[in-house]
Amino acid sequence: MQQIRSPYIRVGIHLLLIGWVLYSVTPFVWAIIGSFQRTVDAVAREPRFLPQVVVDNNVAIAVFLAVAVLTAYLATARSNAVALTTRNNLLTGLVAVILAGGFLYVTASATEDQIFPGRWENYRELWLNISAEEFAPVAIGLIALIVVLIIIGIAARRLPKYKTYIYLGIAVTIVGVILWLPNVVNFAEFYGFFLNSVIVTVGTVVISISIGCLAGYGLSRYSGIAGVIILFAALAFRALPRMAFILPYYYFAQVSGLYDTYPLLIITFVAINQPFTIWMLRSFFMEIPRELEEAAMIDGCNRLTAFVRVIVPIVWPGIITTSLFTMLLAYNEFLLVRLLTSTLWTLPVGISRFTSGEDTRLIPLSNASAVSITIPLVLVIIFFQRYLIKGLAGGAVKG
Repeated sequence: MQQIRSPYIRVGIHLLLIGWVLYSVTPFVWAIIGSFQRTVDAVAREPRFLPQVVVDNNVAIAVFLAVAVLTAYLATARSNAVALTTRNNLLTGLVAVILAGGFLYVTASATEDQIFPGRWENYRELWLNISAEEFAPVAIGLIALIVVLIIIGIAARRLPKYKTYIYLGIAVTIVGVILWLPNVVNFAEFYGFFLNSVIVTVGTVVISISIGCLAGYGLSRYSGIAGVIILFAALAFRALPRMAFILPYYYFAQVSGLYDTYPLLIITFVAINQPFTIWMLRSFFMEIPRELEEAAMIDGCNRLTAFVRVIVPIVWPGIITTSLFTMLLAYNEFLLVRLLTSTLWTLPVGISRFTSGEDTRLIPLSNASAVSITIPLVLVIIFFQRYLIKGLAGGAVKG
């Protein structure tokens, strides 16, 4: 591919990409701002987009933004082994200055009608049946635990032999704390929706990936017509609209007595997402040469042992990538959860309580709930982003 030489076209492309990024993130930023507003601010005729604390500390926040841009650039450049040239440093510094200057200009030119007093009350009302002061000690303990887990996760990179076990231990610790917290804190009903989402999502990912790895590996090594039929049947099943699953799965739930249970949701999500995991994992296993497992079997391994000890470690980034996409599909499912349960609602169904009515007082709560269910996904993706990039690149390049 030839590089575009015209500076005007390159500037236009960069501006187009920047504009598209801003347009894409605007809903999330808007929801974050709305989650800290009162009802009178959320329904104001002129949008109120600046919290009072930002206006009072605009210089400090501008400096923080500039330092954050420079730190992100240095960390990215060093992790990707990019040369820290003087030109790149000057350009990054210029971007940081422009960002900070633009922020100061916006805060200075804002009118009184565009400023609102920010508050955390919406999040407290959404999650807690106790006051913020009562929850403060638990919050401090959770923050300390998060810091410790982050330090352990960073240190695990220096122990490649035990890294997988350390990450697994961190994940088990997080899930255990989430399940244990209701014993010490009086949470609101929304936390129950969160627990349901965690249980269903973790169960779906574990079962889907376990079946998908075996099926994807088998289909990648089998070249008969039956494999082709299975793959196209799975693709046709995945292409069906959600409405096609309602009646058969609802009938199965009533006949089996599993209606409104975790097993029903998990096996339903596994059935729906399994074609996706099989197709995606098969593409990763196709990139692994057969000679690797043949060499392992010559050294004394059987096929299963060669698969577990040789193939899985190589394709691990692809497994992580598939797990993340499966997690997103299960975590955000709405229709089937709404129809197959009456009490075990997950977060997408729980949010509908705030968005389906005409009561304007629910607007700040709907924004707070939307931000709340997005943050766990963002944290998980940030934690596994290195594997995600490796998995996507590995599945796209013929090895």
